[in-house]
Amino acid sequence: MTTDINQRWGETVQHDIDDWDENSSARLFERSRIKALADEREMVQKKTFTKWVNSHLARVNCRITDLYTDLRDGRMLLKLLEILSGERLPRPTRGKMRIHCLENCDKSLQFLKEQRVHLENMGSHDIVDGNQRLTLGLIWTIILRFQVRAHSLC
Repeated sequence: MTTDINQRWGETVQHDIDDWDENSSARLFERSRIKALADEREMVQKKTFTKWVNSHLARVNCRITDLYTDLRDGRMLLKLLEILSGERLPRPTRGKMRIHCLENCDKSLQFLKEQRVHLENMGSHDIVDGNQRLTLGLIWTIILRFQVRAHSLC
């Protein structure tokens, strides 16, 4: 009788382990697929937003090649906001040191704040550090404020 119970329990435990292994590999596949789709979406957004930024910077014969790195010093961001708003923004600080980049990005974010553009949990350090998700979010917010709103007012 003890042998029957052990065999039955052993089979049940082995069956549960087999199910767990299948579920575990299925979960792993699902997670990797979700990650791949998220990466693909981010790549498409980066490409799309880079083209959008370049379409506006072309007015002053400027261009960016990489959204994350070319906005880090804040100069192109200031130029973009000046083009979109039609207003004169503060001159960018010269220099390549981190403090100069932070100051330029801060000027951009301050202008957006004055325009009542709400930026949740974003600082100039996020742009300077090349935070991809927040940089995409910033550009999307700028698109909503200056592009979509301009069309809705027409």
